[in-house]
Amino acid sequence: MLRPKRYTAYIQWNRQRGYYAGYIPGIGGTESWGDDMDDLKGNLRDNLSRRLRDRPVRAQQAVPPRPGFRRIDIKA
Repeated sequence: MLRPKRYTAYIQWNRQRGYYAGYIPGIGGTESWGDDMDDLKGNLRDNLSRRLRDRPVRAQQAVPPRPGFRRIDIKA
């Protein structure tokens, strides 16, 4: 069984709409949102797992975050 690999995600709290939004840089289709941090992490993990199953992903390049986002780690 393979051990989970760690990926960097960037997240932010949307005050106007009342949810967390996030994405994994360098891997299209991983953008997601959630009502709380646990929900967001689960959604990001699911999107990432789906993308990894669909096609292999190359190593991430250092991509600066979008303004207002902060960094977290996601395992998948």
